[in-house]
Amino acid sequence: MPSLTLQNGVVFGYTDSGALTESTSYKTLVFIHGHTFHNGVFQRLNPVAKSNGLRVIAVNRREYPGSSSFSDEELAKFATGTDAERATLLEQQGRDLAMFLDGLITDHLPQTGGVALVGWGMGNLFLMPLVACISTLPEATRKRLSSFVRSIIMMHAPSFAFALPTPSGKLIPPTDPKIPPEALGPALAKWVSGYFIHGDLSSHNVDNLTYHNYDPAKPSTVETLKPEEFLGMMDLAPGGKYDNIIGGPPFTAPLSKQTKKALFTKTVRDSWGSAHFWVVYGDAEPWNAIQAAWSLEDLAKESACEINFKVIKGINHFFVWENPEKALTELKECI
Repeated sequence: MPSLTLQNGVVFGYTDSGALTESTSYKTLVFIHGHTFHNGVFQRLNPVAKSNGLRVIAVNRREYPGSSSFSDEELAKFATGTDAERATLLEQQGRDLAMFLDGLITDHLPQTGGVALVGWGMGNLFLMPLVACISTLPEATRKRLSSFVRSIIMMHAPSFAFALPTPSGKLIPPTDPKIPPEALGPALAKWVSGYFIHGDLSSHNVDNLTYHNYDPAKPSTVETLKPEEFLGMMDLAPGGKYDNIIGGPPFTAPLSKQTKKALFTKTVRDSWGSAHFWVVYGDAEPWNAIQAAWSLEDLAKESACEINFKVIKGINHFFVWENPEKALTELKECI
């Protein structure tokens, strides 16, 4: 796995579908993965990227394969730090990922074509501080990101990735008392990769979002994976170290601040130049991604900040794995 080392010593491993030799003006999709499932999720995109005129790069966040671990001091701050320390940690993750992106643009990507930055699932939690930090970056970096980034795409984003309130009574497996602890892991994997039959989504009524009404004709993605495929896309360790914490109540306040700054603050939006903001989700994925999109749509209207919304019929949370060709076709429309 190739890697990029920042000036502060942080290393990010990433996968790369490769440059398009017949063109110097192609577009590049840069993915930030979610919880547990790392950049291996995007590997089915690589064989079809060039035929779609795209390059696909997927970074692994810290603690995931090929990237730097956190120090004991940093992990302690995630777990028991003050609000200020936790806010600083969150901001630093965004800044480091921004510098990683700048490093790709400077040393590895063509100087025309542009970049689409894609947060997938919980990856959007890290996308928010990346977007929000642009005014704090070195001037040369800020100008490059403003010039090169064509789109900022929030894909399959759950509500907790933006610290959005969720309706009372709506469950995810970790909060379901009917699931015993020893069965929680498999239940969560099935749930997050399942195909759901929801009610009428045109109403934007959360009562029409189901928790466990799986489509009997479509198995969850994890139920279809070969053992080597499953092992090639997941790492359980980072969840306990920091993903579970940063996605929970201790980080609600700082994440809410970063979300408002990234999406609904004019000076930040202006700093990203002409970049388009998109929310992409499926009508068959878990309820919290659909509810998050609806909430963001309401907030965008209230703040008069432009965000484009794309709902794709029949897809689940693992769209990039299940149908890579169609996934790239849909994402190209957002660039």
